[in-house]
Amino acid sequence: MHLADGGGTSSPPEFGQRRLKVDPSAIPQARAAFEHALDEFEAKIERISSQLPTRPWAGDPISSETSKAFNEQTSEKALTALTFYKKQLLGVIDQLRKIEEQYRMVEGDNTALWGKHLQD
Repeated sequence: MHLADGGGTSSPPEFGQRRLKVDPSAIPQARAAFEHALDEFEAKIERISSQLPTRPWAGDPISSETSKAFNEQTSEKALTALTFYKKQLLGVIDQLRKIEEQYRMVEGDNTALWGKHLQD
C-alpha cells in the first residue's frame, strides 16, 4: 500500500511528491503514529499561535521594528506552512483509516492475513 502526497493534497513544487509504503499488517500502528504526531503538533501550534503576532518584547525601537518585520514577512508564511503540514497529516490519517477499513472488510480482523498476499 502506498500513500502519496499526504493523503491526496497537492504538494508545493519545491517538496515534490512523497510516498509512504506500509505493510498492510502495520496499518493500525502507522495510523496511530500519525495520530500521535498530529496530537503533539496541535498542542505545540496552539501554544505558538497564541504568541502571534509578535509584540515588541523589549519596548524599544529595535524590538518594535523587528517585531513588525517578522509579522509582515514571516508570521503569515509560517502559519500557512504549518496549516499545510497539518492538512497533510490529516490526509494521511484519513487515507490510512480508509485503507484499514477496506482491509478489515476483505480480511476481517485477522491481521495475520493482511500481508499474506505479499508473500505469495
